[in-house]
Amino acid sequence: MTPLVEKGLNAITIGTNLSTGLTYPSDMNRAKEMLVRLHKAGEKLLAEEISAWAKMNGWQTKDADELGALAEQIGKGEKVQIPDGPWWNDNILELLKQNTLMSKKNRPAQDCSSRTNA
Repeated sequence: MTPLVEKGLNAITIGTNLSTGLTYPSDMNRAKEMLVRLHKAGEKLLAEEISAWAKMNGWQTKDADELGALAEQIGKGEKVQIPDGPWWNDNILELLKQNTLMSKKNRPAQDCSSRTNA
């Protein structure tokens, strides 16, 4: 897994209610959009790798597996619908590359996400 994919997953994790996984549409849409952006940037999205990372970073097993499956689907070029976006600023990948997200213990920086979870 590349550092950019890991940072993208960390950004998804920070904004996701881990007790419900991707159940909320906003959490699902943010995850989809980040994964699509990573894929378009040429990053490999492998289900096993992403699922394992998510399990080690606080996701419940079934939710981690769902995230991994979604990532692999997007990584294979399958289209997904992402309503009500954009969910991230246009320059989110550049911000991630520059390490401008706060640590996992904190909320993401205001300029990273176009929307916030309530």
